[in-house]
Amino acid sequence: MSPIQRAMTALASVVGLLTLFVLLGAGVPEPSPSMYSAAVIVAPQQLTPSAVAVVPTATATPIPLHPTATLARRDFNETTAVKVAPTSFLPGRGPALPGEFVYASRRADFYVGRGTFSPEQVIQLALKSEHALSYMQRRFAVTLNERISAGVYHTSLAPGRGTRGIAYTYGHTNVRIYYRANEDMHNALVILAHEFAHALQAEAYGKDAQSRSDLVLLEGLASWIAGEYWLSLSGAMSFQELAQKHYRAGYTSSLATMDRRNQNVAYDMWAGFVDYLTRTYGWDKFNTLYANGRGRAAGSANYVEIYGKSFQELQNEWYATLR
Repeated sequence: MSPIQRAMTALASVVGLLTLFVLLGAGVPEPSPSMYSAAVIVAPQQLTPSAVAVVPTATATPIPLHPTATLARRDFNETTAVKVAPTSFLPGRGPALPGEFVYASRRADFYVGRGTFSPEQVIQLALKSEHALSYMQRRFAVTLNERISAGVYHTSLAPGRGTRGIAYTYGHTNVRIYYRANEDMHNALVILAHEFAHALQAEAYGKDAQSRSDLVLLEGLASWIAGEYWLSLSGAMSFQELAQKHYRAGYTSSLATMDRRNQNVAYDMWAGFVDYLTRTYGWDKFNTLYANGRGRAAGSANYVEIYGKSFQELQNEWYATLR
């Protein structure tokens, strides 16, 4: 076969293949809209509430948490290891505080003064507090949107005798705790978690509402948000159990004046009262009550308008469950 014949034979084969492809293609039906239904783009206004990610708000109801066994001073899954999927990072810097700047965690900047924990200890405290903050954000269904600062100082610098922590939430949020160098760091972590909880309250309800919230609700909710961290100091499995221990030990006076006898017990009892209100009447009513506070006086919120019962009536109703 000559070269020309071989070329003509190859060309004929190619033409034949092309004709076959065309014939096969003619038998394929046009795609129908239903074939691509999974790829249809829906306009935002067409989305149903169930199709949109829910962003926590001041009235969001946290997922109910069943009481779990609390082991005093357990690790709470705290670790300094790098996480594969790290928590959210807040950019920028929190407000500058007195003392030495020692560490920037994912959501807070840490400072330390003299005569308290060492810088290395404060760094360990900062790492553990990030786990605490993540736990509390899930528990309360509220997320920090603004970077904050935390300071660790000697007890002599506390604003009041016996004060272990304070949160400044009006303006640029910062929290401070007060400890001597040889004191218990787990206790310091719990107090720091409690102060961070105040920052979450301000995030949830607004700083104006936070500035005039009823003291029972203000401190009780902060302890409740701290959850297992707060309970670890007593070993109780729930706030109801913790309150029941105090009640049976003789703390049966009015919640409004209980802090004058023992502030630590008052904070536990107030957390139990918050726990009772939210479990019994729901978070919607509680959030409305908190957000419309009338001043710091204990028991001063408008309980009658929200619950149809006075502060005293609600307290007695709860006390009946502790006997």
